[in-house]
Amino acid sequence: MSQFSNIIDKSSEAFTKFPGIGPRQAKRFVYYLLSQDSGEIKQFVENIKELRENVSQCPECFRYFIGKKNCQICADPNIENDKLLIVEKDADLENIRKTNKYHGRYFVLGGLLPILEKEPESRIRILELRSRIKALPELKEVILALSANPVGENTAEYLHQELAKFPSIKMSSLGRGISTGSELEYADSATLSSALESRR
Repeated sequence: MSQFSNIIDKSSEAFTKFPGIGPRQAKRFVYYLLSQDSGEIKQFVENIKELRENVSQCPECFRYFIGKKNCQICADPNIENDKLLIVEKDADLENIRKTNKYHGRYFVLGGLLPILEKEPESRIRILELRSRIKALPELKEVILALSANPVGENTAEYLHQELAKFPSIKMSSLGRGISTGSELEYADSATLSSALESRR
């Protein structure tokens, strides 16, 4: 294998670690970068460095934000402390925020549970979620806002079992509006608003 091919393969392999990116698409990314001038590449590298240096993860909800303490949602004095909405990832959280229909607390689970997963703690933040719930004495309702697909449903079932250990807290899920098989990240604001209002 030539040195050039080795560099291309190494760079492509790095891109395959991105969610939803296969080997062919990863290689397209590499060749795209090669086609850019040095100024564009330098700016790209600087943007990545800036991400690492300036973006933190909130210790309460686990969303990413610019700062060093709590994110602006968790630090909001007007937040409703009796509700906690659980999402898979940051993109889902931001999508729900756009509806302006929910004003409670959030928790980013960090993933979903594949069926028959033997180590849930390695896939989702279940330990952190338990701690978060215990730290919210006013909490009355936990809302599961997960994708309407088999993995999302399996995760929701697992969370229902786990959070049954908190009998004083009501458990609900998004209602009608989210199509079966769809991901929350791609749902529009009107659909999400309807799903929030009709949660059950």
